[in-house]
Amino acid sequence: MIEDEDNEEEILKKGITFKSALKNIFIIIIIMLGAYFMYLGFSPNQWFYIIIGISLLCIGTTIMQVQKEPPEPLRQTLTILSCVICGLIKVRNYEAGDFIFNKTAENCDKCNGKFEIKQIYSVKLKSPTVETKKKEKEDLKKKPN
Repeated sequence: MIEDEDNEEEILKKGITFKSALKNIFIIIIIMLGAYFMYLGFSPNQWFYIIIGISLLCIGTTIMQVQKEPPEPLRQTLTILSCVICGLIKVRNYEAGDFIFNKTAENCDKCNGKFEIKQIYSVKLKSPTVETKKKEKEDLKKKPN
């Protein structure tokens, strides 16, 4: 079975971008302004400054927590077939209607026996498969303009 693991090296390679640095500086400035307005709250017009200070602190910490959702990874679903007689194992792409313990119409190359579906699982892909790219190109050609 193939295990799904997050590729931590890709995350570490990205590093700090100019956009993320600007965002962090902006957040720090907002939080510092909030603290400064709260400090000014000890003056005659205190409630106005305290409310503005707390609001800026809340806005700054909220912006700090916002994160962009990662894109959904590309997946390929595979079906593992096993010959009922000789036990030959074959792997193919998932087809609609596949379910475990279903006997397929395909015959074994070795003994001419029937294949039975043993496992169905999904694998995370780093890039689309060749067949997927071909299908997308064909679909684009078929669509009327």
